Amino acid sequence: MTTASAIANTDDPATWTDAHLHMWDASVLRAPWFSQAPQFNGCFDLARYAIDGAGLASRGGVVLVEADMAPADRLREAELFAQCARARGIAFATVAGIEPGATSFAGELAKVGRVDGVSGARRVLHGGDVAFATERFAADLRALAAQRLSFDFCVRWTDLAIVEQLARAAPDTTLVLDHLGNPPIKQGWSNPERAEWQRLVARVAACENVAVKWSAMFENAGRAISVDQARPWFEWCLACFGATRVMWGSNWPVCFAPSSGARLSQWIEVSAELAAELAVDEQAAILGLNAQRLYRCQVGA
Repeated sequence: MTTASAIANTDDPATWTDAHLHMWDASVLRAPWFSQAPQFNGCFDLARYAIDGAGLASRGGVVLVEADMAPADRLREAELFAQCARARGIAFATVAGIEPGATSFAGELAKVGRVDGVSGARRVLHGGDVAFATERFAADLRALAAQRLSFDFCVRWTDLAIVEQLARAAPDTTLVLDHLGNPPIKQGWSNPERAEWQRLVARVAACENVAVKWSAMFENAGRAISVDQARPWFEWCLACFGATRVMWGSNWPVCFAPSSGARLSQWIEVSAELAAELAVDEQAAILGLNAQRLYRCQVGA
């Protein structure tokens, strides 16, 4: 195994490392949410992503993130990630479906956590149907650290205080806040909710074991947004976390449903313009090196 080596720059998205990519084939993997989002009940593979992304992952690599599949399919999902990434010869890491707090946690960790490429775990929490402000959840987060696994938090921004509590309860576990904490972008920067999101994000960022993903801004806005509309949300997270703890991600294909009118190419353009305003070393870190380091992206033999 060799590690990813591309140094990202804004002019060449093929050098970027996508820290948040989903992939599935609905004929092989089952997800309860497919029935509510039939537009995603199909095949979204790396070949399709390469077309939409105009060269993304050709040299930088990808972090393949679980997509809330049925519990019985979580192991198969992680195995398919490794098979597909190896077949294409790209650098990759996997954030697998493993559920802290559940009675199945130890068994999932023993099986899914040992699949080739798995360096992190995730359980979607933004639906509000999982109780995660518990000591059992915190204890399982601490168990992930013993296996060198990180945990991705996909939560509602109103739950960020719980993320802070868990970060302090599991200080040796690397935690990742997905999608800038899912801020209230749709309501606009002038909305009072923005100030509360800012306060909560700053408190989470004060925990040095937490990183953040710059992703899903179009999804949280409900449409494609401009550079100027995206800038204040991104800049606040950058100011709070610093360039060494921010990672760019696409959240493909979830952010780019046909009904949204948003395209991955638009997100790349917005991201490139914002990143170009930063120093070269900051660009390289946010667009690639941070994800490669945190998730230990590797190229399969």
